[in-house]
Amino acid sequence: MEKIIKYMFIALIFVSLLIPIFFGIYIEFLFVRELSPVVIFVLLFGLLMLLLIGKLIGIYGYNPESIEKMKKHDVIDAFINNHKLRLWIFFLIIMIIEELILRYYLIGFLFNQIKLDIISIVLISGIIFSLYHIHTWFSFKNLRILLINLGYSFLLGLLNGYILLTLGIVPCIIIHYAVAILLYYAIYKRNYKTNN
Repeated sequence: MEKIIKYMFIALIFVSLLIPIFFGIYIEFLFVRELSPVVIFVLLFGLLMLLLIGKLIGIYGYNPESIEKMKKHDVIDAFINNHKLRLWIFFLIIMIIEELILRYYLIGFLFNQIKLDIISIVLISGIIFSLYHIHTWFSFKNLRILLINLGYSFLLGLLNGYILLTLGIVPCIIIHYAVAILLYYAIYKRNYKTNN
C-alpha cells in the first residue's frame, strides 16, 4: 500500500509539472534552439565522459560497505528483484520530473526572469542539481555514496544545462535516463547479478 501511495504521488507531481507547459511556460526550451557541430561535439564528448566516469565509478567507486548499502537503492533493488515496471516506467517518470524541475523550470526562470548569462545559468543549475542529490545521505548514511552522487550529478547537470539551452528538454531526459540506468546497471552487474 505504501508503494502504491508513493507511485500515485509521483504520477500526480508528473502531471502537475506538465500543465504549465500547455500554457506556454518556457516553451522555447521544448525544441532545438541551436544545432551546430559544436553542440553535437559537446553532446557526444560529454556523454562519452559521463559513461566513462560512470564505468570507473562502477568499478572503483564503492567499497564493500557502500555496496551492501546500495542494495536499498530503488534502481538497484529493481534490477535485483526484476521489477521491470519500476525500471522502465517509474524510474523514467522520476527522470522526467527531475529534468522538468531542475532543468526546464529552473533554467527557464534563471534565463527569462533573472536574465543571467549562460555560464552562470549552467553552473547554478548544475550546483542545484547536485545538491538535490544530498537526499542520498538520508537514504544510505554513507559518505562515499553521497560524494559519488554529488560529483556525478554535478557533471550531468552541467552537460544537461547546456543541452537544454541548445537542444531542448527531450535530449536532457534521454541522456539523464540512459546515463543513470547504465550506471546503476553496471553497479548491479558487477556486484549483485548472479549468473544462473
